[in-house]
Amino acid sequence: MKRERNGFTLVELLVVITIIGILVGLLLPAITAARETARKTQCANNVRNIALATIQHENNKGQLPGYVQKFGVHSSGIDPSDPSNTSIDPHVKLGTWGVALLSWLDAQPTYEHWTEDRYPIKASSGSDLGATDGVAGLNFHTLAAPNLAIFQCPSNPNTDAENGRNSYIANNGLCHIAFDDSGSAIPATAINLANSQDRANGAFNSKYNVTSIDGKGNGVHASEGPKVRLDDFKDGQGNTMLFSENVQALPWHRAGLITADSLDVATATDKDVVYSVETARYVHGMVWHYEDIQSGDATMASFWNASVGVGPAAVTTFHRINGGGSTVSDEIYNKSITDALTGRQLARPSSAHTDGVNIGMADGATKFLTESVDYRIYQALLTPRGKSSLVPWPEYILDPEAL
Repeated sequence: MKRERNGFTLVELLVVITIIGILVGLLLPAITAARETARKTQCANNVRNIALATIQHENNKGQLPGYVQKFGVHSSGIDPSDPSNTSIDPHVKLGTWGVALLSWLDAQPTYEHWTEDRYPIKASSGSDLGATDGVAGLNFHTLAAPNLAIFQCPSNPNTDAENGRNSYIANNGLCHIAFDDSGSAIPATAINLANSQDRANGAFNSKYNVTSIDGKGNGVHASEGPKVRLDDFKDGQGNTMLFSENVQALPWHRAGLITADSLDVATATDKDVVYSVETARYVHGMVWHYEDIQSGDATMASFWNASVGVGPAAVTTFHRINGGGSTVSDEIYNKSITDALTGRQLARPSSAHTDGVNIGMADGATKFLTESVDYRIYQALLTPRGKSSLVPWPEYILDPEAL
C-alpha cells in the first residue's frame, strides 16, 4: 500500500524559500523607490508652500522678506511665556526670512514670539524650557526655535540641529566676493556688498541697516538692500527661483553664525556686525558667483559684462548643484558651514534626492532641477532681470525648455 506524504520534502522547502527570497529581492527596490518618491513629493510640497508664503508676504507688505532683518527689541527682562526665564539682557531680535514667513506657514504663535517685544528670543540659565546650542546657536530660547515640519525635507540626512531644523535656502543673489579668470580678486569698485544686492541680481537681500562701527573698525553705515517686489522680476516670475534645498542649511531662525548673546543691545558696537550680516546670506541662502563655463575663451572677451570690466573665473565644482570636492571629506554630506568661506562654497542647492533638487519659483510653481544643469541656466534662474544684472554674459537668455 502506497504511503501518503504529510508535508514538503527538503528540496521543495528550499525551492519555496528561494522563490520567496527572489520575490522579496525584486520588491524591496520598488518599495524603497516608492518611499523616496513620497519623500521627494513631500519636500516639493514644502518648497511650494514656502514660495506661496513669500508671495503672500509680498502682497501684504509690498516687498519680499530679507535674508536677515530686525523683528524688534526686547528690553523688559521679563518673559511672560516662561516665567523661569529671568534676568534677560536687552537684545535686538535679529532673524531670517524663515521668521518673516511664519504667519503664513501655520506658525503664528512662533511669529508673535519674534515680533512682539514683550517676548525675548534669548534664554537665561534658569529657563525651565531650555536654550539652544550647537548649530542652532547658543542661548536662543527654544520657543523661538521650534522644529517645524514645513522647514524639513524628509530625505535630508543631516539632523545635527536639536532646534530649528531646516533644509531650505532662499535666492540671495550674487556673492560679492568674486575673482576674475586669472584668479585675482575683482576690485570692490566693480562688485561689492551694495551692488550685489541690486534687484536684478537676486530676490532676497539684507533688511538690517548696520549703522555702528566697533573698536576694530568693523561695520558699515548701510548694508540694507533695496525693496524687491514681484513686479521687479522682469524675466518672468515662472523663470525666477525663490527657494531650493541644501543639506548644509543651518536652523531657520539663526541669522548667520550669531549666538543669542551677539544680539545684546548693551554690547552691540562690540560685535562684528558686518560678518554676521554677510554670513547670513550664505547660511540660509544660495548665491551665484561671477563664473562662467567659457572662462578664458578669447572669443568671449568682448562680451563679458562691461559693468564688471574683467572676464569671469572658471566655474568651481563646489558652486554647482550638489557640488562637492575631489575627496570623500568634501562630499556634500560631509561638509558643514563653519565660517564665511565654507558658507560661500556651500551656498548652492543640494539634496539627498537622486540627480537634483526641488526648487520653488516666484509664481508658486515647483520644479525638479537636475544637478547637471548648465551654470548659466542656474545664474539665469537666480537673476530677476538678467540683462541688468552683473552676470558674466548678460545677453544670455534662458530657454524654459532647458529645465
